[in-house]
Amino acid sequence: MKKETEQLWASEKYTVMAKGYNFYKEVQGQMRDAQSDSDYEKVKLLIAEYKEKPFERRALCNTLEHVWGYFKKSAEEVDKQHFFSLLTTLRESDEEYYDEMPYEMDLFLQYLLQKYPSDYLSRSTFIKN
Repeated sequence: MKKETEQLWASEKYTVMAKGYNFYKEVQGQMRDAQSDSDYEKVKLLIAEYKEKPFERRALCNTLEHVWGYFKKSAEEVDKQHFFSLLTTLRESDEEYYDEMPYEMDLFLQYLLQKYPSDYLSRSTFIKN
């Protein structure tokens, strides 16, 4: 149960973080403290609950910046400029919550992951493959 929950958390970490940083910190703390199967079951239920929530714009922007860290060393300048242009547009949006990742950002993240592969990010649900 522990390994299964750790793998689930690794794949859902950025999705939960983009829903709200406080949700991420809560799951992270529960993962750290979990010892029994029932503790891990509670973590799995918490992850499922938070995945249902909408993306919070500020948390989404912070998570996108964090994910950019996987690409920044290898990304070409044109890709960097496009990413930060999309990020600025998102930051300046009047929308506070999003039911899903904005389409253009979602597509661009898929492009970045294809162009600059990351094993860890490819297992994340945050970027749809």
